[in-house]
Amino acid sequence: MLTLVTFIAVLGFLIFIHELGHYMAAKHVGVRVETFSIGFPPTIYGKKVGDTEYKVSWIPLGGYVRLFGQNVTDEDPEDPANYASKSILQRIYILVGGPAMNLLFALVCMPLLYMIGIQSPAYLDEIPKLRDVVQGGIAEKIGLQANDQILAVNRSEVLNWRSVNQEIGKGLSNSRLNLEVERKGALLNFEIPLQELQQQRQMGWKPFITPRAGGFTSTSPAKEAGLREGDLILSINGNSVRDWSDLIPLIQESQKQNQENPSETAEKIVVEFERSGDVQFAEMMPYFEKEAGLWLMGMSMPTMNKNYGIQESLSMGLQRVWQLTRATFQFLGQMLSGQGSMDDLGGPIRIGMVLGDAAKSGISNLIFLMAFISLQLGIFNLLPIPALDGGHILLLGFEKLKGAPLSTIFRERTQMIGFSVLIALMLFVTWNDLIQLFQA
Repeated sequence: MLTLVTFIAVLGFLIFIHELGHYMAAKHVGVRVETFSIGFPPTIYGKKVGDTEYKVSWIPLGGYVRLFGQNVTDEDPEDPANYASKSILQRIYILVGGPAMNLLFALVCMPLLYMIGIQSPAYLDEIPKLRDVVQGGIAEKIGLQANDQILAVNRSEVLNWRSVNQEIGKGLSNSRLNLEVERKGALLNFEIPLQELQQQRQMGWKPFITPRAGGFTSTSPAKEAGLREGDLILSINGNSVRDWSDLIPLIQESQKQNQENPSETAEKIVVEFERSGDVQFAEMMPYFEKEAGLWLMGMSMPTMNKNYGIQESLSMGLQRVWQLTRATFQFLGQMLSGQGSMDDLGGPIRIGMVLGDAAKSGISNLIFLMAFISLQLGIFNLLPIPALDGGHILLLGFEKLKGAPLSTIFRERTQMIGFSVLIALMLFVTWNDLIQLFQA
């Protein structure tokens, strides 16, 4: 129920934002708005105020603003309130209004998110010490080793992983990136190949993460056995736990007799942990997670809420919007070139599930997803596909090149083709969501 309510509320609000952009732009240039609808028919409730009928409809997968003269049947270039009477730039202005509102909402929400505070892994505030380096990664190539501690990035002192990430981010715009590292009491300097880092976007190192209990799943064996947030895990079945990454291998090792038949009853494990200086023991039976193919205790690493000042939030929020925009176009490029997977496309079911999870996990996650979805709506609607805003803008571009309105038959056919493509895509992603849901 929470998932359903969140899905309808969030999607309805973002659709309202989008259609409000079209509505305000149309009113600004003097076009009469005949209908403002959130959702598609049949209508739940409608009321006419002035020239406009405001409606809420049953199907919450979109909405529309019907403008006087936007359909080929009611075009009247002589009527100043008619859409067809407006210049090409004014019509483009109306069409861009919807996506622009979605993009503006994302630009406002992201900085707000950083001001409210975002949940981030607690290890980001720990000493930047390497547990290991990834074979073939940048860290290994330049000579970094396990147990190295990073002291400075480009001569700026770093006290935790958060500041390491921030300084490396700043360094990406410089001509060089240098690390000062302590190794067994010796100070060493390493030069990071900027071009390679810009391509891979990761250093290829693994930080030390204290094996402390964070959150728990709803059916967590660890929680049922008495573990609490903040407990420090010391060992599993007598095997020492030094780092968070030690947990999963040790749990799998404890269940090696059940690896081929995970439906069998799990082997009981003994977890040694420390709480407020006292060492205690707990017995529990891990569960098998089919999707991950792993035995788990139902426990996550600690997180913390981190907020920032206005200036820093604005900078980080705008940077995040830019990163997501760039990633979106990279994904679209991969799909068009055949390098992407259709399984990566998500429909309304997957969006609803993600929104439901975000609503359960906290307001910051929900705000981020609202901003992210709004950004996607803005970008997607500007794609040059007939029946979308971008498709209408493309036709106006052809009209400008031709120097005269396009034929009615051509416009009707292109809109019908575009609408058919969108319906087919919607059916496909919904079917894809259902398959993945039942497989899970």
